[in-house]
Amino acid sequence: MKKEKLKSLFRRLMPKEGPAPSPGSLDGLLLVTVTLLVLFGLLMVYSSSFIYAQERTGDGFSFIKKQALFACLGFGALFLSCRIEYQRWEKWAYPFLAGAFLLLVAILIPGLGLKAGGAQRWLRLGPLSFQPGELAKFAVIFFVAKQLHSKKDRFNNFTAGFLAYFIVPLPAMILLLLQPDFGTTVMIAIVIFALMFLAGVPRKYWLSAIVLIAASGAILILKSPYRMTRVTTFMDPWSDPGGKGFQILQSLVGLHNGRFWGAGLGNGKEKLFYLPEAHNDFIFAVIGEELGFIGIAAVVGAYLYFTYRGIRIAWRSYSHYHDTFGMLLASGITLALSVQGFINMAVVMGLLPTKGLTLPFVSYGGSALLVDLFAVGVLLSISRGPSQRSFKKEPQC
Repeated sequence: MKKEKLKSLFRRLMPKEGPAPSPGSLDGLLLVTVTLLVLFGLLMVYSSSFIYAQERTGDGFSFIKKQALFACLGFGALFLSCRIEYQRWEKWAYPFLAGAFLLLVAILIPGLGLKAGGAQRWLRLGPLSFQPGELAKFAVIFFVAKQLHSKKDRFNNFTAGFLAYFIVPLPAMILLLLQPDFGTTVMIAIVIFALMFLAGVPRKYWLSAIVLIAASGAILILKSPYRMTRVTTFMDPWSDPGGKGFQILQSLVGLHNGRFWGAGLGNGKEKLFYLPEAHNDFIFAVIGEELGFIGIAAVVGAYLYFTYRGIRIAWRSYSHYHDTFGMLLASGITLALSVQGFINMAVVMGLLPTKGLTLPFVSYGGSALLVDLFAVGVLLSISRGPSQRSFKKEPQC
């Protein structure tokens, strides 16, 4: 009965399709969408960071050169992960999560971990830095997809069919909170609950967990002065316009100045040391100011189309190949990138408290771009269909 409800849900989202394409053909439209977003991101990183980079490093091209380097590395990672049969990730889920956990621990080692903006989230790798939290995000999703697939006949067992999805990733999520990276932790929890719903975990379990985690989140906010400040600033940014509310107010000013057509590419003023993190967390505000409502609508449309293609891949994996693991993994990757993108946009528009989440494929950040493109490669691998050598069809429900 639960499987029938799941299929009914996907049928509402997906149009009717003909026979399944032959295995080996990847989703070219998804690849084109992601490529255009990355190229657009490079353009906006250059526009939003040139003056800041010139002032900080003496080279206005320093940020865009680093971002372009990671974009090339990211597309290399995409190509490699696309060529790997995605069923292998079911076997690699445990070592993948263990490796991500060790990297999170390494941040705590003096001399390796880097601290910036009050958060210790980066590892020093020579002249470059890497953010293990980006890798941990997908490692947890890969693990949960494997668990839900392999234990689908034990959902009524509270420990094996429900608790295991949180107990094993919990140390990694605690380390993320200690950095602190509350936004990524919340986003991971949202995706886990979505995957549990799609897999058919009994409602009484995941609804109870939502209540418990919501209460835990409220306690974490109330006990942490900086998180509480973010909430109060979100409620009334005008209470401290020159301090804690400055960033969101400048973001809203930029969106207002963009109006319908925008001030023109490169003509934005908020990036001139008015808007903090203009090339990073708040690049969407620069897009709104320079490209106006038209630019915002195009970006939102691109993310909606990306979400549609990802859900379509998950639906095809389930409906044509009866592959629960492929469906859950595709859904998890799609939701992780989409949820993060829409949370970022909501923060920039003042609809959510500041989370510290970047705009996937667009914001400045080498490790985020590299890992996101790697995940897209796995999604493209799922779109090619299962390997006949390593996949046996599940009984059709």
